[in-house]
Amino acid sequence: MRGVVARDGKCVVVDVEEPVCTPDDLIIEVKATAVNRLDTLQRKGKAKPPPGASEVLGLEVAGVVAAVGANAEAFAVGDEVCALVSGGAFAERVAVDARAVLRKPKNLSFREAAAVPETWLTAFQLLFLVGALAPGESVLLHAAASGVGCAATQLAAKHGGRVVATASSEAKCAVATRLGAVGAVAAPRVGGATAQWLEGAVAANGGKGFDVILDCVASTYASQNVEALAVDGRWVLYSVLTGPKLDDAVAATFLGKLLAKRASLLATTLRARPIAYKAKLVAAFDAATRFQAGFDGYEVVVDRVFTGLDAAQDAHDYMESNANVGKIVVDLE
Repeated sequence: MRGVVARDGKCVVVDVEEPVCTPDDLIIEVKATAVNRLDTLQRKGKAKPPPGASEVLGLEVAGVVAAVGANAEAFAVGDEVCALVSGGAFAERVAVDARAVLRKPKNLSFREAAAVPETWLTAFQLLFLVGALAPGESVLLHAAASGVGCAATQLAAKHGGRVVATASSEAKCAVATRLGAVGAVAAPRVGGATAQWLEGAVAANGGKGFDVILDCVASTYASQNVEALAVDGRWVLYSVLTGPKLDDAVAATFLGKLLAKRASLLATTLRARPIAYKAKLVAAFDAATRFQAGFDGYEVVVDRVFTGLDAAQDAHDYMESNANVGKIVVDLE
């Protein structure tokens, strides 16, 4: 069996061991997978898979059930599914705990379904399980044209949230407003300087602070984030793309400003969560219903499709160019 692993900072296709189907598992014949930012970090040695996870890259998959463990009787060979995995999705077959498996929505292709598990489950978790977004509250979404951003914009808006987005270009902002944001601020980095979005974002929210902020940027946005929070606001941190260290000037007043606003800084991840948590998340999200024809009009945004495992490095390079709007998919069919 072929799979993609990291070697010297590159994606390399090698022969890997066939996955073993334990009693709780399914074996999925992979039809499509998708690239996540965490994959690129793992490839470069900046993130490690959880203990026991496959060294094969990839966190989400869509395909057909090829084998069923004794405790996974809810599924049958031939079922079309998509799944959240801790590693191993960039391979011809992958073993997945059945509790982290979603039935593929019938109206989605395998390419579209591969773009659902990590992105939409992450967005759902950030907004509702961690951020506790309520109807009528405001939410600020950074990197709104990313896969998580596109999903979170739709989930929040259709839940009755007032969504304001930031993105690196006007074109990406236009996608955010099409998906339900009431305002979007283009915040490109000019000459390496920190992007400035605070004034525009608060103005788009009627001059008020935000109840929830979803932040994957971290250090360079910290000063503006704390200013943008409403009193009792929740700042949900789910990645540190610009690093974890605060500038000394920001750090000097950071905790005091959080305290003054009675704000909550909530840090969360998904990959390393226990299977019991993932099972509850999968059940709460209910992908098969959520994406059925006519249900709330959710759109799976796929930016570009690469073909075959040999295209994995090209797909990673494209993600690192930051040009994508939505998901980057690799088709194995």
